[in-house]
Amino acid sequence: MGRDRIAKIIIPLAIGAWLLGIAVSTTGAPVVFETIFVLAFVVAIPTIVFYLMAEQGWSTLAKHYRSTAAFGGTWQACPTGQMATVSVDHPEFNQRRLRLVSTLRVGITPDALHLSMLFSRVPVLGRFFPDVRIPWSAVASARTYEAPGWFAPQREPGALIQAAYDPNYTGPFVELEVGRPPVFIQLPLPILGGAASHLPFEPAAATR
Repeated sequence: MGRDRIAKIIIPLAIGAWLLGIAVSTTGAPVVFETIFVLAFVVAIPTIVFYLMAEQGWSTLAKHYRSTAAFGGTWQACPTGQMATVSVDHPEFNQRRLRLVSTLRVGITPDALHLSMLFSRVPVLGRFFPDVRIPWSAVASARTYEAPGWFAPQREPGALIQAAYDPNYTGPFVELEVGRPPVFIQLPLPILGGAASHLPFEPAAATR
């Protein structure tokens, strides 16, 4: 999701909430109105956050590969997975990726890769993160790379070094390019097991 689009969503909502909060708190509004405002604010903030998260790739996948039937196999917990609308080697990858830590579940069948979020069964959140079923034939390309165990988020003004360590983002990972417009999914290679044989691997590996 582009920065301009995020700004168009966040800035007007923040200004609107600020002005409404001032109006409610300074005009002697009934307590019931103040209570409704607080509850709406509490619900709106996480809803917006999850919407922006889904726009990093999951919503695009859901448009084309949303599951129409419950997965009947065994889900595997994925310690760390990533998803973005650009490849892992893209200069803006760290700013545009959706990082999934202990929330992603992976299911494998002979014909498809199944992805689900732990909170997908929550009625509201499930609208943003429905289960997806990606046929192996929909994977345009795949490549392996060695995950370094660290990532550098967007640099903020005045910061000399910004880095965080993820002990689960180490070892061999595989990046899958899926659909058009493409979504790039990064998963630990071992979690795919023998299903990796279904992937159209590129000859050369990448390092990130």
